[in-house]
Amino acid sequence: MAGQAKNPTPTVPTWLVTALTVKATSTVPPYEQVRTGLLDLIHRNRLPVGSKLPTVRALAAALGVSANTVARAYKELEQASVVTARPRLGTVVAQGADSAESQLAAAATAYAEVARTLGFGRRDAVRQLDAVFPA
Repeated sequence: MAGQAKNPTPTVPTWLVTALTVKATSTVPPYEQVRTGLLDLIHRNRLPVGSKLPTVRALAAALGVSANTVARAYKELEQASVVTARPRLGTVVAQGADSAESQLAAAATAYAEVARTLGFGRRDAVRQLDAVFPA
């Protein structure tokens, strides 16, 4: 059919865009904001196991960030076994997304974000963790 797009851009739910707002003024890199935002939604079961995530391009356009930003967030979530990416089928929340390991990763990410926001680097953050874990 002439004049009609074969693959219209999929829409991203408004609630998801609102939940994943990327703050340009943040010291946290945009990909990390997207990654931690998705992790939070997964752990709060707003994105339950089996939920299909928007395409990289659609989410990037909706958030006003580059596709590379969203691709990196998705890649890191996949490496942590939180999501599974399947060619031509998309990215979905993985079965093991609720594992203790993924919850610990989310907590560590949140801790690192707080440390960065307060102006502390990795060395200071690790020193604080060492202080609360007895040798």
